[in-house]
Amino acid sequence: MRIEKKVSLICSIILIVVIGGFGIFEWLRKDLITASKIFFLFLGIGFFFQSLTWGDMDGKHEGKKDELEKHITLTSSKISYYLLLVLMVVVLILTERVTALNDIQNIPLVIVIGLAFVTLPITEFVVSKKFQ
Repeated sequence: MRIEKKVSLICSIILIVVIGGFGIFEWLRKDLITASKIFFLFLGIGFFFQSLTWGDMDGKHEGKKDELEKHITLTSSKISYYLLLVLMVVVLILTERVTALNDIQNIPLVIVIGLAFVTLPITEFVVSKKFQ
């Protein structure tokens, strides 16, 4: 294992443990969960998996990837896009506790989910026009 990968993994784990531990501590002691702790915990987890996959926190530049690595990136991007859409709908259903769309009160979240649904098709359309 390269030294850069080891350092990236160790830094990512430290970030996850420190932020996650402090978040759990505040949750148990103060009954407080803040958005910043959740955000930075997810950021640390993202860095961790980026380090596992590519060897450093920055990932690998697209120009330096071989065909297999480009295929991995494309496939994982599509899967993560659809998985994110499903998770957003699950969050909407769980937070609103409703089954009818007209009963939903969190309109900004509905707008974000709607924008997420059209992002990939619009992007693919624009990119396909560039190559035609």
